[in-house]
Amino acid sequence: MAEVVQLAKPGATAPVTQGFVMTESAQDMLRSLQLVRTAGDAITLIAAAPGTGKTEALRQFAVGQGSEVILHTAVAGEGTPWGVACQLMQLWNLGAPNSRNLMESRQMIGACVGRGGLLLVDEAQYLVQRNPRGKDTWDSLEWLRAMAEEGGFSLAFCGDLALLDTASRLPQLWRRMRRRVVIKSVSKADVAALAVHRGITDAPITEVLYRVARRGGGLGDVDSAISHARLLSGDNIPAPAFIMAALEDLNLLSREDRA
Repeated sequence: MAEVVQLAKPGATAPVTQGFVMTESAQDMLRSLQLVRTAGDAITLIAAAPGTGKTEALRQFAVGQGSEVILHTAVAGEGTPWGVACQLMQLWNLGAPNSRNLMESRQMIGACVGRGGLLLVDEAQYLVQRNPRGKDTWDSLEWLRAMAEEGGFSLAFCGDLALLDTASRLPQLWRRMRRRVVIKSVSKADVAALAVHRGITDAPITEVLYRVARRGGGLGDVDSAISHARLLSGDNIPAPAFIMAALEDLNLLSREDRA
């Protein structure tokens, strides 16, 4: 790696190819979002492993659809109906929820989303209140479902694979969901699509990047490695040697990768 780093051009200002990449997984997710968006009063679920590009796909969709699509990110520890109401009411400057009548707050929020709109809830696994000593609480998902039905808008629960427990915990909600999307791991096709979009077409390097992605960091680690390789090389499309150097510098290489 030292020999490669010595070749770096820290002062280079070559343009960097960035931005959203339409992978197969992204297409699958966007298809379900468009379906419920068009329906105007439907529910879908996207359960995806970390690093599969879920959040970027949601952002891309929300930006492209305008103000009728609301993207909300659930927060760990604030996923009770009260906590969600606080977050959403703050979004529209509605003040604090009515502590004596949460239904009124639900109706106010629903009116702000609007009929025919779409509420995207990212990191929706945080809507589940985990109890290590007893039964988990899934009230917030049902609370939002009731809000969507009353308000006449669509709803998308998007999060990690823990959301698949909805099938057994809330079967009545699971049955109402249209075109559920489940992505259990980052695919080689998605890694290849990202690499090509960034200008990387070397097959052996793409294979190494795929193995790196599968170890947990997903597409994020792939993008980080390519960006780091650009810094080392000073080139918009770094040579394979610089990508390997970047992976080593970021501690992403295994013995198998070095072979």
